[in-house]
Amino acid sequence: MFGMYRLFLALLVVFFHLGGLLSAGTYAVFGFYILSGYLMTLIMQSSYGYNVSGIVKYSVNRFLRIFPLYWVSILLTLVLIILAGEEFTSSYHLAMSLPETVADIFRNVFLFFPFREVPRLTPPAWALTVEIFFYILIGLGLSKNKKITCYWFILSLAYHVIALIYDFGWAHRYFTIFAASLPFATGAMIFHYKAGLLNKFNKLNFTSKYLPYLGYTLLIFNWAVGLKTGLADSYFFYSNYLICSLFLLVLIEQKNIAGISQKLDSKLGDFSYPIYLLHYQAGIIAIMMASGVGVELERGSFVLVAWSLPVLFCISWLVNQFVEKYVQKARTRIKAATKRTNPIS
Repeated sequence: MFGMYRLFLALLVVFFHLGGLLSAGTYAVFGFYILSGYLMTLIMQSSYGYNVSGIVKYSVNRFLRIFPLYWVSILLTLVLIILAGEEFTSSYHLAMSLPETVADIFRNVFLFFPFREVPRLTPPAWALTVEIFFYILIGLGLSKNKKITCYWFILSLAYHVIALIYDFGWAHRYFTIFAASLPFATGAMIFHYKAGLLNKFNKLNFTSKYLPYLGYTLLIFNWAVGLKTGLADSYFFYSNYLICSLFLLVLIEQKNIAGISQKLDSKLGDFSYPIYLLHYQAGIIAIMMASGVGVELERGSFVLVAWSLPVLFCISWLVNQFVEKYVQKARTRIKAATKRTNPIS
């Protein structure tokens, strides 16, 4: 039951980027990373395996998951640059300008933004570069067993401790691949140790259909207190990481959520990736629509979010219906054709 959670995280990113809800998006990204670390380890262990055939099919499947919708998002940005003008789009977001060099084109087509290079036709794409990096390492066996995963986790944790002690700065604790290693490793650790971890919490009713709502409440409360105290980028950033880790354990065991069926949960989750990719573009469309009726909007306003969300959900639905549905069929065929030949210990 991860669908509602993924949509929740994606909407936090929207409120951060379009509504100016400080730190909400950064908290959400680490939540996504933890979930990805868990899910990528899960599918490698249970669906693909670490033989050559399994790794190839896993790689193709990950490519289909990331790139087709991403390419749709950059095409939409190009259309908006033509319609609204590059001066407007780049003032809306500095990264949303036309690539001028071969290197710029390469980075935008193949999602290579290790240092948040500009232009980025889809501004949040830097985080996808991080995701792809760890998809590759996990596919090659970085979380193949408990021993390797433990070493990975310890090194990743040590990086954050050193970054705090020597005050590397916020960018080095959030944007870099080294920083992202900790949540990915945590997700992998949860996969390998979930049985023991759940046993330690056996006095809690992890299957309560109301418990996920407590998780959402804790995430919002932690964010609000961090913002209020001015410690959102330090103590409460890491308490958010811990809450996301615990919440993942809750959702692993969850079969039912009050008011949310498994089918609805899945459909809600289908919106998370297009919403993440397309919210900046939806904001531009909302600004253009509002301007047509004499309403001036700008980024950093909840009013822009209110105008953008209907546009964003409509675009996301269209993308899911006319692009992702067919991509998903191909991914399902690849996964179904995968036969494990080497059991994973």
